Amino acid sequence: MGKGSQSKTKRLGFFGGSFDPVHIGHISLAKQAIEKAKLDKLLLCPAFHAPLRDQNPFFSPEIRLEILEKVAAEHSKIEICSLEIEKQKVCYTYNTLCEIQRIYPTSEIIVLLGADQFNQLEKWKYHTQLAQAFQFCVFARDSSQISPPSIPNLSFKLMQNKLIHCSSTEIRKKLKNRESIESLVPSSVYSIISQKSISS
Repeated sequence: MGKGSQSKTKRLGFFGGSFDPVHIGHISLAKQAIEKAKLDKLLLCPAFHAPLRDQNPFFSPEIRLEILEKVAAEHSKIEICSLEIEKQKVCYTYNTLCEIQRIYPTSEIIVLLGADQFNQLEKWKYHTQLAQAFQFCVFARDSSQISPPSIPNLSFKLMQNKLIHCSSTEIRKKLKNRESIESLVPSSVYSIISQKSISS
Protein backbone atom coordinates (compact mmCIF):
# COMPACT_ATOMS: atom_id res chain seq x y z
CA MET A 1 0.00 0.00 0.00
CA GLY A 2 2.43 2.61 -1.16
CA LYS A 3 0.98 4.58 -4.08
CA GLY A 4 0.17 8.22 -3.50
CA SER A 5 -0.03 10.30 -0.37
CA GLN A 6 -1.93 8.79 2.53
CA SER A 7 -2.80 12.24 3.83
CA LYS A 8 -4.70 12.99 0.60
CA THR A 9 -6.81 9.83 0.89
CA LYS A 10 -9.96 11.17 2.52
CA ARG A 11 -12.34 8.46 1.33
CA LEU A 12 -10.78 5.01 1.23
CA GLY A 13 -12.64 2.01 -0.15
CA PHE A 14 -11.99 -1.57 0.92
CA PHE A 15 -12.94 -4.53 -1.28
CA GLY A 16 -12.02 -7.89 0.22
CA GLY A 17 -12.55 -11.38 -1.14
CA SER A 18 -10.90 -14.51 -2.43
CA PHE A 19 -10.51 -13.16 -5.98
CA ASP A 20 -10.07 -16.76 -7.09
CA PRO A 21 -9.54 -15.53 -9.75
CA VAL A 22 -10.31 -11.84 -10.28
CA HIS A 23 -12.74 -11.27 -13.17
CA ILE A 24 -14.30 -8.46 -15.18
CA GLY A 25 -17.17 -8.19 -12.69
CA HIS A 26 -14.76 -7.41 -9.84
CA ILE A 27 -13.08 -4.68 -11.84
CA SER A 28 -16.37 -3.20 -13.01
CA LEU A 29 -17.63 -3.05 -9.43
CA ALA A 30 -14.36 -1.49 -8.26
CA LYS A 31 -14.60 1.24 -10.89
CA GLN A 32 -18.28 1.87 -10.18
CA ALA A 33 -17.59 2.11 -6.43
CA ILE A 34 -14.80 4.64 -6.99
CA GLU A 35 -17.18 6.79 -9.03
CA LYS A 36 -20.43 6.39 -7.07
CA ALA A 37 -18.90 6.56 -3.58
CA LYS A 38 -16.42 9.26 -4.64
CA LEU A 39 -13.43 7.28 -3.39
CA ASP A 40 -9.91 8.68 -3.49
CA LYS A 41 -8.54 5.15 -3.44
CA LEU A 42 -9.87 1.60 -3.40
CA LEU A 43 -7.93 -1.24 -1.78
CA LEU A 44 -8.42 -4.76 -3.16
CA CYS A 45 -7.59 -7.17 -0.35
CA PRO A 46 -7.27 -10.85 -1.31
CA ALA A 47 -7.97 -13.24 1.55
CA PHE A 48 -5.48 -15.97 2.39
CA HIS A 49 -8.53 -18.12 3.11
CA ALA A 50 -11.98 -16.59 3.53
CA PRO A 51 -13.45 -17.46 6.98
CA LEU A 52 -16.86 -18.58 5.63
CA ARG A 53 -15.47 -20.55 2.71
CA ASP A 54 -15.11 -24.31 3.14
CA GLN A 55 -13.05 -25.36 0.13
CA ASN A 56 -9.45 -24.34 -0.45
CA PRO A 57 -8.81 -21.65 -3.09
CA PHE A 58 -8.19 -22.90 -6.64
CA PHE A 59 -5.22 -20.55 -7.04
CA SER A 60 -2.54 -20.13 -4.37
CA PRO A 61 -2.47 -16.87 -2.40
CA GLU A 62 0.75 -15.85 -4.16
CA ILE A 63 -0.72 -16.35 -7.63
CA ARG A 64 -3.93 -14.49 -6.76
CA LEU A 65 -1.84 -11.61 -5.41
CA GLU A 66 0.35 -11.55 -8.53
CA ILE A 67 -2.71 -11.44 -10.81
CA LEU A 68 -4.36 -8.65 -8.81
CA GLU A 69 -1.21 -6.53 -8.78
CA LYS A 70 -1.05 -6.76 -12.56
CA VAL A 71 -4.65 -5.57 -12.84
CA ALA A 72 -4.21 -2.77 -10.28
CA ALA A 73 -1.26 -1.39 -12.23
CA GLU A 74 -3.74 -0.38 -14.94
CA HIS A 75 -5.94 1.71 -12.62
CA SER A 76 -4.58 4.76 -10.81
CA LYS A 77 -7.10 4.65 -7.94
CA ILE A 78 -6.91 0.91 -7.29
CA GLU A 79 -4.24 -0.49 -4.98
CA ILE A 80 -3.60 -3.95 -3.57
CA CYS A 81 -3.60 -4.62 0.17
CA SER A 82 -1.53 -7.74 0.89
CA LEU A 83 -1.96 -7.76 4.68
CA GLU A 84 -4.01 -10.96 4.82
CA ILE A 85 -1.82 -12.86 2.33
CA GLU A 86 1.28 -11.87 4.29
CA LYS A 87 -0.17 -13.32 7.49
CA GLN A 88 -0.63 -16.74 5.81
CA LYS A 89 -3.72 -17.53 7.86
CA VAL A 90 -7.46 -16.90 8.08
CA CYS A 91 -8.01 -13.23 8.89
CA TYR A 92 -11.13 -11.38 9.94
CA THR A 93 -12.20 -8.25 8.10
CA TYR A 94 -12.56 -6.18 11.26
CA ASN A 95 -8.95 -6.84 12.30
CA THR A 96 -7.68 -6.07 8.81
CA LEU A 97 -9.66 -2.83 8.66
CA CYS A 98 -8.30 -1.74 12.03
CA GLU A 99 -4.77 -2.23 10.66
CA ILE A 100 -5.65 -0.21 7.57
CA GLN A 101 -7.17 2.54 9.72
CA ARG A 102 -3.86 2.82 11.58
CA ILE A 103 -2.06 3.24 8.24
CA TYR A 104 -4.64 5.81 7.08
CA PRO A 105 -5.62 7.45 10.40
CA THR A 106 -7.41 10.44 8.82
CA SER A 107 -9.30 8.49 6.17
CA GLU A 108 -12.96 7.50 6.17
CA ILE A 109 -13.14 3.81 5.26
CA ILE A 110 -16.03 2.48 3.16
CA VAL A 111 -16.37 -1.31 2.90
CA LEU A 112 -17.53 -2.57 -0.51
CA LEU A 113 -19.64 -5.68 0.01
CA GLY A 114 -21.87 -7.90 -2.12
CA ALA A 115 -25.52 -8.26 -1.17
CA ASP A 116 -25.05 -11.99 -0.48
CA GLN A 117 -22.41 -11.33 2.17
CA PHE A 118 -24.24 -8.26 3.49
CA ASN A 119 -27.36 -10.36 4.08
CA GLN A 120 -25.34 -12.75 6.26
CA LEU A 121 -23.17 -10.12 7.95
CA GLU A 122 -24.40 -11.30 11.35
CA LYS A 123 -22.40 -14.51 10.80
CA TRP A 124 -19.17 -12.52 10.53
CA LYS A 125 -16.84 -12.43 13.49
CA TYR A 126 -16.81 -8.99 15.17
CA HIS A 127 -19.80 -7.85 13.08
CA THR A 128 -21.00 -5.54 15.86
CA GLN A 129 -17.64 -3.78 16.02
CA LEU A 130 -17.55 -3.59 12.22
CA ALA A 131 -20.89 -1.83 12.10
CA GLN A 132 -19.84 0.66 14.77
CA ALA A 133 -16.54 1.58 13.14
CA PHE A 134 -17.12 1.45 9.37
CA GLN A 135 -19.79 2.08 6.77
CA PHE A 136 -20.77 -0.18 3.90
CA CYS A 137 -21.39 0.29 0.21
CA VAL A 138 -23.51 -2.69 -0.86
CA PHE A 139 -23.62 -3.92 -4.45
CA ALA A 140 -26.18 -6.25 -6.01
CA ARG A 141 -25.10 -9.54 -7.58
CA ASP A 142 -28.49 -10.23 -9.14
CA SER A 143 -32.07 -8.99 -8.90
CA SER A 144 -32.65 -10.56 -5.47
CA GLN A 145 -33.93 -8.41 -2.62
CA ILE A 146 -31.33 -7.02 -0.22
CA SER A 147 -32.24 -7.69 3.42
CA PRO A 148 -30.23 -5.52 5.83
CA PRO A 149 -29.10 -7.50 8.89
CA SER A 150 -30.30 -6.43 12.33
CA ILE A 151 -27.05 -5.00 13.66
CA PRO A 152 -27.05 -1.85 15.84
CA ASN A 153 -25.53 1.29 14.28
CA LEU A 154 -25.23 -0.33 10.86
CA SER A 155 -24.57 2.34 8.23
CA PHE A 156 -24.85 1.41 4.56
CA LYS A 157 -25.74 2.65 1.09
CA LEU A 158 -26.90 0.60 -1.88
CA MET A 159 -24.68 1.13 -4.91
CA GLN A 160 -27.26 0.67 -7.68
CA ASN A 161 -24.60 -1.03 -9.79
CA LYS A 162 -24.79 -2.52 -13.24
CA LEU A 163 -25.25 -6.29 -13.05
CA ILE A 164 -22.51 -8.33 -14.70
CA HIS A 165 -23.20 -12.04 -14.91
CA CYS A 166 -19.77 -13.41 -14.18
CA SER A 167 -18.37 -15.34 -11.22
CA SER A 168 -15.11 -16.87 -10.08
CA THR A 169 -16.97 -20.16 -9.62
CA GLU A 170 -17.93 -20.17 -13.29
CA ILE A 171 -14.35 -19.37 -14.32
CA ARG A 172 -12.89 -22.17 -12.18
CA LYS A 173 -15.36 -24.62 -13.70
CA LYS A 174 -14.39 -23.56 -17.21
CA LEU A 175 -10.71 -23.86 -16.39
CA LYS A 176 -11.20 -27.39 -15.09
CA ASN A 177 -13.07 -28.27 -18.29
CA ARG A 178 -10.42 -26.61 -20.48
CA GLU A 179 -12.98 -24.09 -21.80
CA SER A 180 -12.19 -20.50 -22.78
CA ILE A 181 -12.39 -17.77 -20.13
CA GLU A 182 -11.13 -14.98 -22.37
CA SER A 183 -14.35 -12.94 -22.17
CA LEU A 184 -14.60 -13.27 -18.37
CA VAL A 185 -11.25 -11.94 -17.13
CA PRO A 186 -9.27 -8.74 -17.79
CA SER A 187 -7.29 -9.09 -21.00
CA SER A 188 -4.05 -8.18 -19.21
CA VAL A 189 -4.23 -11.31 -17.04
CA TYR A 190 -5.95 -13.78 -19.35
CA SER A 191 -2.74 -15.57 -20.30
CA ILE A 192 -1.36 -15.73 -16.76
CA ILE A 193 -4.65 -17.11 -15.35
CA SER A 194 -4.79 -19.73 -18.10
CA GLN A 195 -1.16 -20.74 -17.58
CA LYS A 196 -1.28 -20.79 -13.79
CA SER A 197 -4.46 -22.87 -13.78
CA ILE A 198 -2.58 -25.76 -15.37
CA SER A 199 -0.16 -25.94 -12.45
CA SER A 200 -2.74 -25.25 -9.71
